[in-house]
Amino acid sequence: MSSRARVLLTTTSSDAHMWNLIFLQLLIEECGHEVRNLGICVPDDVIIGECRRWRPDLLVVSTVNGHGHLDGRRLIRKIRQDPLLRDLRVILGGKLGVHGADNVRHLEELVAAGFDAVLEAESGVDRFRALLGDLPGRPQLAPGGRGRLGAFVERAQRQGRLVVQPRMGFGRLDQMRAGLRAVRDCRARAVGTITLDSYTRVNDHDSARRALAGGADLNGFPLVVHGTRATRRMLEGLQSDDFPIQVRHGSALPYEIFRHVVEAGVDATEGGPVSYCLPYSRVRLKEAVAEWARCCTLLAEAADAGHVVHLETFGGCMLGQLCPPGLLVALSVLEGMFFRQYGVRSISLSYAQQTNTEQDVSAIAALRRLADEWLPDVDRHIVVYTYMGVYPRTPVGAFRLLEQSVYLAQAGGAQRLIVKTAAEAHRIPTIGENVEALEFADAVAAYGDAADHGRVEQETELIYAEARRLIEATLALSDDVGSALVRAFERGLLDVPYCLHADNANRSRAAIDHLGRLRWAAAGSMPVEVSAPRDGAAPVTSGRLLEWLSFNERRFDRELPGGVRMEVTA
Repeated sequence: MSSRARVLLTTTSSDAHMWNLIFLQLLIEECGHEVRNLGICVPDDVIIGECRRWRPDLLVVSTVNGHGHLDGRRLIRKIRQDPLLRDLRVILGGKLGVHGADNVRHLEELVAAGFDAVLEAESGVDRFRALLGDLPGRPQLAPGGRGRLGAFVERAQRQGRLVVQPRMGFGRLDQMRAGLRAVRDCRARAVGTITLDSYTRVNDHDSARRALAGGADLNGFPLVVHGTRATRRMLEGLQSDDFPIQVRHGSALPYEIFRHVVEAGVDATEGGPVSYCLPYSRVRLKEAVAEWARCCTLLAEAADAGHVVHLETFGGCMLGQLCPPGLLVALSVLEGMFFRQYGVRSISLSYAQQTNTEQDVSAIAALRRLADEWLPDVDRHIVVYTYMGVYPRTPVGAFRLLEQSVYLAQAGGAQRLIVKTAAEAHRIPTIGENVEALEFADAVAAYGDAADHGRVEQETELIYAEARRLIEATLALSDDVGSALVRAFERGLLDVPYCLHADNANRSRAAIDHLGRLRWAAAGSMPVEVSAPRDGAAPVTSGRLLEWLSFNERRFDRELPGGVRMEVTA
């Protein structure tokens, strides 16, 4: 369902008439929309600034002093030159010139200048009503502090259902809508995903725009280029209490993405100041932390206005693999604390499947325990990512690994699972392949029993203690979580193994032992225990690194019966 649209009402910089604005505000409100009236003699920069801040669905410029064709042409040129406003719907109406009936001569030139509609005096009132009736409403927002995604996950948990979710994004609006519809209609308890493209991730919107115009296939959805109006239309009739949708993006500097998420009424997004900076960008960590503080403040303000956007930390997945679980758990909790500091109250903490299921179950148990201690006053749940490293190349191997991630989520008590497909090692999956993975995961969760992973209490205590030392060492550096994170990486108290980012010490090293457990082979300056066997602490060679990176690929592909090897068609 949709609610009222947001309409910004103004006159031009030279027009001091007020009754027209009062009348139009009443008319727009009678049509069921929210109005913000800027009043008389409004400078161009004030109008543009308010459009950027409030992000209306429609800008209405009313003028009756005869200078409308002059002031309007100047204003619309500035609006169309602004990257954030070039797609804003803008209507100009009133007495556009000083020649009475001959003012109609200005209509065509003003439309050509960039107005979506130009209405002359009294004759335009009926058409204006019709235009108001065509405005796309904003998605109906879930009430309360939990938000739509949090409430959906909580209902599923009460029903004993694991929520599953794809990693899916397409460049065109019709493709993305078709993908979301297929996920909504699949046989699973699913959340929709809009994964953004790589150009949008690095704020290169011009390249995304050119690619779309040239008919190129993008590797995700260019949210900023499509704009909030088109995105809201795409979501109409899909997003609901029974089908929340999340934007996944991978951006270290995501403020414009977050603005579009809020303005389009999307239910959730994800990432974090560390987890989307160090692995995915060259942005300095201090800059990313400042940007993410602005993003979280934006979400907190949206929640105060009734739109709760759920925020998922990506801290439990650093480089996808070869990061021991104690650091993953610590970063997930620290990013959650960062979100909370800036007012976000509906969050999820992530953990990415690694190379030993017992160790992973222990890590999730430690994550839940630390979340209870450090984040007791927020709506939260745990989300598991199906393995994010080098993926099996065979369909059977890929489904075996996905099956193992379902068991991991269930055994660890996670409420949501991000799945991967059998095509993952070869290309971007199709809609059908995403649906197949979702339905497979749902069936495993519904009809399978999580394997008995033995006694995990001892390993849980070890991971819990290590993660807690990392969290406490970080928080001791500052009362501000963001400043503490920056200082911890400067001093090497947090150090992601193998990560080449300039703000990461890169003196720690991890190894995989003979059972698939991740161990520290070198700690750098981190307060962690080096526990890798002697051969794991040896210098890392290219061959050994490749062996570790392909551990799960080899492990699950070689389990095929009779040596059969089936490839996915690329």
